[in-house]
Amino acid sequence: MKYIVKSNDMDWEPKFFPNEDQQYGEFKALWREHSMNQIEVRITRIPAHGTHTKYHAHTKEEEWFYVLSGSCHINIEGEWQVVETGDSIYKPPGDYHIFRNFGDQPCDVIMLGTNIEGSDVLRSEEPDPPSDIT
Repeated sequence: MKYIVKSNDMDWEPKFFPNEDQQYGEFKALWREHSMNQIEVRITRIPAHGTHTKYHAHTKEEEWFYVLSGSCHINIEGEWQVVETGDSIYKPPGDYHIFRNFGDQPCDVIMLGTNIEGSDVLRSEEPDPPSDIT
């Protein structure tokens, strides 16, 4: 276990889903460095014109996000909202969500989620982009 982790010294890890070649952003696995069991915390880089995951919900897990730098959109339960540096976002269990970056610069987000035994991940088709995005 490490009490202090120098995240600036950590390499970014690419995120892939099993049996897929498409990369979904990059992350720094802080929970793994600290040997955490009850929460999962990471720094995620959402690339320009990209995302970090698929549209999904966790049946039991709460999640909290904090935008470290840049701006992007989050969709929670079908509604797109712009989030930017300094914004704090809470997502309760069961709500579908995704971050998507429609801009030209990466967006870095701290993602913290509870590790709840028996929580499932549900996937759904991603909602259409906001109408003001061309």
